[in-house]
Order: sequence, then C-alpha cells, then structure tokens
Amino acid sequence: MAEDQTVHPDADRFGGWFWREPFRGEHFRRCGFCGSIHPDDLAAETDWLAHWADQKYGWPHKFYVDVVNREPEALFATSSTWNTRGKSGHGEVAWDDLTPEQRALYDRDHGMAPDRGHPASVGFGTRAVHNAKFYTIHLSDPAIDEAVKVTIEQRSGVHFTFADGRVTWGAVR
Repeated sequence: MAEDQTVHPDADRFGGWFWREPFRGEHFRRCGFCGSIHPDDLAAETDWLAHWADQKYGWPHKFYVDVVNREPEALFATSSTWNTRGKSGHGEVAWDDLTPEQRALYDRDHGMAPDRGHPASVGFGTRAVHNAKFYTIHLSDPAIDEAVKVTIEQRSGVHFTFADGRVTWGAVR
C-alpha cells in the first residue's frame, strides 16, 4: 500500500512506500523505502538526541538517533566474519557450531543471502540502544499529527515548513 506521495514522490517506480512493522528485535516501525523511524514512534520516545547528518542536499534532511532498547537483555547477532582462514579472536561462534536458536537470530538480524552463502562465524551480544535514522521529509506527510511534528521539531531544534513542493527550515520558535 503506497502512502502519501509528497514524502517519497519517486517511490512508485519501486512499488511505493509503506510503514514496515517492527522487526529485527526493534520495537518501532520503519519506512519500507528509506528506513526512517516512524514519526509517531520517534515522538513517543522520551530520551533521544538528534545527531544531524551532513547537509549534502542543502537542508537538514536526516538525523541519527539512539533509541533505548526496551529489552536490553535480548540477544542479537552483532557481528560476523567471512574469513574462513581462521577464527577472528572476537568470540564469534563458528557457523557449523551454531545452535538452531543462534542461526534464527542471525537470520532475523542479517537475513540470509543465498548467493553469498553464510559467514564463517557469528558473534552475539546485547544492545542498550537501537540505531535509527529519521528523514525529516516524513514531517511533510499530512497523516502525521501536528503534535508529533512539534515534538520532533522541539527535540531536534529545527522547525520545518513544507509548502508548494518546497521546504524551508529554521530554529524552533
């Protein structure tokens, strides 16, 4: 199902864009086109700081944010080594020694690439935070509540105005 076309006008060439339900152990939705965290889910988080990306597009188009993991004890496949010449020394488990549960974690967190095979070994660990990105163009979506937009602008320090296919920005008032 394609969402509002003001956000990703070129997405139709690739089947449109949509909000993907939480996956890979995260508790928030992401845009199926650009990977942005959903504005509602970002605004609902109480402890984050925007780390602005470069402004190569001429305006503050994206920031990164660490979202606190609601299940900090949960395991993730955090690394993999494709070198088959020996162990990396980082505590990875050899692919052939993985338990079914460990293989399921690897598949969840990295997905299988049939054309590439599998890594030689996989490392596991916990995450205090999930790394997310937020594309500010999602604030132009008319389906996003104004209070959500205001919350994100206040926390990020930048106010956006989207009108007539253009964006302007400035300090939060």
